[in-house]
Amino acid sequence: MASRNLDAVCDFIAGAQSRPFPAEVLDAAKQCVVDWVAVSVAALKEPGPRIVRDYVKAWQSRGSALSLYGDKGAAASIALVNGTLAHSLDYDDLHLGTAYHASGPTLAAALATGMDRKRSGRDILSAFIVGFEIGAAAGQRDIGVALAHHGWQPTGILGHFSSVAAAAALLGLDRHRLANGFGLAATQAAGLIISAGSTAKPFHVGKAAMNGVIAAELAAQGLDASPEIFDDDKDGVFASLLQTTIEPDFQDLGRVWQITRNSFKPYAACQLTHAPFEAAQQLKDEFQQNRVRSIRAFVNPLAAKVAGKTQPKTPIESKFSIAYCEALGLHGHAAVPDDFSQARLSDREIAAAADRVEVVPVESMQRWASRVELDRDDGTRSATVEAALGSLDRPLRWPEIETKFMMVTEPVYNKQARALLSALRCFDEPGRLDEIAAIIEGTKGTIG
Repeated sequence: MASRNLDAVCDFIAGAQSRPFPAEVLDAAKQCVVDWVAVSVAALKEPGPRIVRDYVKAWQSRGSALSLYGDKGAAASIALVNGTLAHSLDYDDLHLGTAYHASGPTLAAALATGMDRKRSGRDILSAFIVGFEIGAAAGQRDIGVALAHHGWQPTGILGHFSSVAAAAALLGLDRHRLANGFGLAATQAAGLIISAGSTAKPFHVGKAAMNGVIAAELAAQGLDASPEIFDDDKDGVFASLLQTTIEPDFQDLGRVWQITRNSFKPYAACQLTHAPFEAAQQLKDEFQQNRVRSIRAFVNPLAAKVAGKTQPKTPIESKFSIAYCEALGLHGHAAVPDDFSQARLSDREIAAAADRVEVVPVESMQRWASRVELDRDDGTRSATVEAALGSLDRPLRWPEIETKFMMVTEPVYNKQARALLSALRCFDEPGRLDEIAAIIEGTKGTIG
């Protein structure tokens, strides 16, 4: 790690527990916590995270970290489970500037480490903020987006750095061990963008959380690694992954708060499908199957690359299909979790509409924008979305985040869902973490 970056990162982590964060930063962090729990609970019955959970249970690890299934274990193993859960529906938040799902791995690592070490909710929230900021800073200068264009899933890479930062903050690592922790995290960083549409993609997030915890814990015990991982020469992590000379810049840490520029999803699919979905919704009254000759979606090239699946066969594939999401919009659906089910995939009308969609990459189109055209027998109809709901120009606020939370948690927690929401909104207050844990553990038997 270049010395100026090392100094900036170490200073930022060292001040995690004593730093008075701005009110808007704390509020944004609590939004992340509420949304993270919501999307994780919504995924409790998904097959992918259940496979990971069952596999981890066989390890019989010992510890006080708590998974959202209600299981306890060592921090690293629980971070793997919770990180995988958080991203399993692709419903979790996204830092648009870096194309990075920041909360998924970072909060999984912070919560597991903090609970295992008996730290307070305030300490965990502070460590999460620090991790979020470091992961986002690592992805600035177009590094996060460049990773995706080069075939790497940004969260699989950047999540290692946010997770080790959060865990290291809670462990109180000194400067030397911090440098080793980042080196150990970097040498494990991975995740392929081709995994989009499979359960491997959320596994990236779980592994980033787990590997970050492992890196911090092993560094604390004296395991070493190269401290020069962020150097811009051919051997630095991003220079190696991107095959170019590039170095992230951490000098704005604590001055520019990226967590306040986070985005939350109103739709349970890849964010790159959101704008074409909304444009299609606007055209639903113009859509008649027997009168439409073709449908075109003009999108950013990255959207075509990541979410260009045609004829999806599984619910998780449908989340990465612009064509399928457009068909949902044209038929008036809301793109909630149930719209990405095998039953909905079997709808012949939706499948027929999806088959007509042509995805057209446009270099000048923003990743959160789209234009959709319907060619009908009586002319062309079009709709344009400049900024999809949830993006920075149209952010979700607390009321929308709370509505999303209640929609997906009430079926699991019933009347306790409201109490859980209240505790999460006050996550850093004394005693709140115990309330949250009691609710989660209390429903373990109903989840299975």
